[in-house]
Amino acid sequence: MPSALCDAVARCHLRRLGKTVAKAPLPAAIVVILVVLSPLALVRVGRAVGGELVGAIGTGGVADALVLGPVLAAAVAGAALALSLPGRSALGQQVAAGPCGGIAAVVAGLLVPGLIGAPTVLPSLVATCVALARELPGGRTAGVALAVATIAAVPAGAIVAEGALAAARGRRRRSLLVAGGALAWAVTGVAFGAAPLGPFAPVGAALRGSGSAWLALAVACGTAVALALAWVPLAATRPEKRSRTARSARRLVRGGRLPIPAAVAVLLTRRDDVRLATIGALGFGAAGIAIAAAAAAPAPAPFLLATTTALLGSVLCSLAMCGILLHGRWLWIGGPGDRRVIGLAACLVALAGSAFPVTVVGAGAMVASGAPRSAVGVVAAVVIVGSAVALLAGALVPWSGEGVGDQLTTFAALAAIAIATSLAVGLAAPRLVSLGLPDAVVVVLVCGASMGAALHALSRRLGAAA
Repeated sequence: MPSALCDAVARCHLRRLGKTVAKAPLPAAIVVILVVLSPLALVRVGRAVGGELVGAIGTGGVADALVLGPVLAAAVAGAALALSLPGRSALGQQVAAGPCGGIAAVVAGLLVPGLIGAPTVLPSLVATCVALARELPGGRTAGVALAVATIAAVPAGAIVAEGALAAARGRRRRSLLVAGGALAWAVTGVAFGAAPLGPFAPVGAALRGSGSAWLALAVACGTAVALALAWVPLAATRPEKRSRTARSARRLVRGGRLPIPAAVAVLLTRRDDVRLATIGALGFGAAGIAIAAAAAAPAPAPFLLATTTALLGSVLCSLAMCGILLHGRWLWIGGPGDRRVIGLAACLVALAGSAFPVTVVGAGAMVASGAPRSAVGVVAAVVIVGSAVALLAGALVPWSGEGVGDQLTTFAALAAIAIATSLAVGLAAPRLVSLGLPDAVVVVLVCGASMGAALHALSRRLGAAA
């Protein structure tokens, strides 16, 4: 039964990817080419960063910060993945009523789409980490350990999200169990010399050359396996959420009591995964502030760490927007609003939803450690571009909310488009500056082009669904 279920999930997702490519072959080909070439470009980026940090890698916890940044980001991604994991009913009535166990269902839903989406992210991650570590005392093996630790942080964040869900649904024993695991994590980190990193502390020691890289790799691999094995039973035994109807929102929208942006906001905020992701973004951002403050990191490091971490969680608002609109077709099909008006309202609401946690966390970071105006401007531009990239990915591969494999496919599309966007901006922006354009103008052009592409893709998707 598990192998048959895996085969069915694989067929469904390959069919879905095939339809997506058939609808937009040129953009899909461009994204694939850029994703294939991105490891080569990221090798240069990793070498440049490693060359800048090699002189300071042995002082002030710089190596620990190198591990903490990607680990915290991956934990946010894992939490978002866990929050998007639907219940057993998403498998369909026949499969849900069959003899397939919950663990087999979760594994099938995660494994096959994960194997399909892994080629999008893993080559770039490994290339960056290895190239960075080659310039440091730790060498290549320490870079591989850093990549494995980043991957292992995904189920770690998912377990934290399971604890939050358990607390929200009255499962105190489960939430206490997750809290005990977090305490064990901190104790392990204290034993290794870096409490926030937990069992990943040897990776930081390996990067600065004061510890064994092979030990760090072995600990990271063992931690990844243990965390994955711990998360799957938690996800498989998660209680089903209560179903809700959109009757009240439908009456408000059809009765003309809400304008279009407010109606779109109602659809967005009614989703449990979006609400929990926003709360998680605030929590992880606050954790970033606390960790940076405890490490006495100079400004603007706490501000940048906290805001970018919060953005990784809050970007789910933009990623899920197109799928939410397609699910709530009653909002705009047959209505007087133009598709572009609906698309513009969705873009504005998604941007506001993505920016809200970042603004709150950024304000707290500025109070705690301060930040220059240039850092605030950089984060604002990153929020706009990140929201646009998520909107574009959600328009190309809509967030269905009915299967974790669908969510993983959308995450893979987000990663691919983010990599392609970063490479395109990295190639185009310096050339525009060399032509004499001010930096502020270049930033405005990049943000405008990103939001324009997202609006166009979203409007086309809504028009095709009409």
